[in-house]
Amino acid sequence: MPPEMTSTLEPTPEVTASTSAVAPKRRRGAVVSILPLVLLAGVFVVLVRFASTPLHNSDTFFHLRFGHEFLAGNWSLGDPGSVSTFATRDWVPTQWLPQLVMARTEDWFGLAGVAWLAGLQFLGLAVALYAAARRWADPIVASPLVLVALIASGSGMSMRPQVISYLLVAVTTAAWLRASETRRAPWWLVPLTWMWAMCHGMWPVGIVLGLVAVTGMALDRKVGGAGLARMAAVPVLSLVASCLTPVGPGLFSAVLLVNSRAQYFSEWGPPDFTSINCLALLALLAGTLLAMLRRREALPWTQVLLVLLALGWAVYSLRTVPVAAATLVPLAAMALQADIGERTRVSRGERVFVAGAFVAALAVLALLVPRTADEPAPQPDWVDPALSSLPAGTKILDESVAGGYLMWRYPALDLMMHGYGDTYTDAELQRNVDISSLRPGWDDLVRDSDVAYALLPPESLLAYALREQEGWTVLHDAPDVQMLQPPDGWMTGD
Repeated sequence: MPPEMTSTLEPTPEVTASTSAVAPKRRRGAVVSILPLVLLAGVFVVLVRFASTPLHNSDTFFHLRFGHEFLAGNWSLGDPGSVSTFATRDWVPTQWLPQLVMARTEDWFGLAGVAWLAGLQFLGLAVALYAAARRWADPIVASPLVLVALIASGSGMSMRPQVISYLLVAVTTAAWLRASETRRAPWWLVPLTWMWAMCHGMWPVGIVLGLVAVTGMALDRKVGGAGLARMAAVPVLSLVASCLTPVGPGLFSAVLLVNSRAQYFSEWGPPDFTSINCLALLALLAGTLLAMLRRREALPWTQVLLVLLALGWAVYSLRTVPVAAATLVPLAAMALQADIGERTRVSRGERVFVAGAFVAALAVLALLVPRTADEPAPQPDWVDPALSSLPAGTKILDESVAGGYLMWRYPALDLMMHGYGDTYTDAELQRNVDISSLRPGWDDLVRDSDVAYALLPPESLLAYALREQEGWTVLHDAPDVQMLQPPDGWMTGD
């Protein structure tokens, strides 16, 4: 073979070295671009599996009951009623739109349809978190953030309208961070807040996010006076828009009421930072702070204030832990991507994959729920015949955790306790706490209630006291629930 041909075919050391350097880079590129999307698809699979189980949260069922009351015309938005004579407060509906959708879905498709709606909320939240993170970070950052944020939000992941709030918190935070970059006011948040105010009582969170972001922009001095005024107009007009829903300005009193009576509800209690949800939030917060502190340039006040706001949500209550996670996701994405470099553009293939995986997950869920979630969680065989046979208006001493399910399943019964606290006066909430906790005078409160039966967990303090100390008869028994009846003369103190 001629020497010149040999030199042409055999790679020189320089060519070999160049090829060996490029190949690993391409392999790393494939890993970085494909594996995060596989992780996101895996998250979708887990969410579908979770949503395909029977509806387990009792609060889901009082939302269904309320929705049916509105649909039937028994209640109006201006004058909603009560499902119990033990709850007599005039209240303002703050979640009526999802309740109507849930009730209508149940009419058309049964509980399987409601379970599908739950999956739609879960998957929608995951997509919103991914989009919020992807705006500033590569998939290798965005997908793990979605996973961690969903774990942090685990305590609030059920078929309840609050999941809509988590989604909108992520969207709103991302919108304000984007506005701080473009210096253009996000006017579309005004109609979004109007819609939010009809879905869930956390709509003021969006306005607070706006006020904090505008304050940060003012401190950053990157937006002129006129531009800053336009920015500030967005949360102000959002507040006005919330007054223009069919419920009207009464929404403000409803928000203030919840905050003033937080001591009666465990979800408004302090977070447990030994739980997996709070540990995930701490990891998300720590990662965000460390990444921000590693940056050499001065941090924008907008980002600093939003992180501090998220920290405030994190410690405020158990219920706001998911709010903190949703707020942190775009901030964490922005901070972590700074260690990697410039964000890659979102390709058409990535958009198609995420959208396709979302639609496919919903389709699979639609096939699963008629077989897996068409009935509520199983209950003892005696419960349905025993409660269904009671006369309408029979007064039952129950516990608030089970009250939502009972009011949906047995609408004719008059239940003392359920989880929708807005319908109770302060005195009625205190009565429920006093009875459940066996505080002095609890037995007189039970007598005054004139209940015919009690339906309680056997191991509860109240069930034990009624059974062992007050001589109530156990009519039906099961490991999780027990039906008791007072002895003759007990209600009158004889």
